[in-house]
Amino acid sequence: MMVSPEQFITWKEDPVTKAFFAACQERIEDAKDILANEAGKDPDNDNFFRGFIYAYNEMKDFRVETDD
Repeated sequence: MMVSPEQFITWKEDPVTKAFFAACQERIEDAKDILANEAGKDPDNDNFFRGFIYAYNEMKDFRVETDD
């Protein structure tokens, strides 16, 4: 399925989409707090939260490429 840049912009401006991304940001902040308080206790857990934060940021920063 192709999504035009205009459709993507409309989707990003939708209140439901904005609420979804706000919830994502809240999870990022929660994960940062956990990592700040627990870092060094369990390297696997540290890596999980680092990856979690990275993945959510990637999702937040997703862009649609144009043919320009």
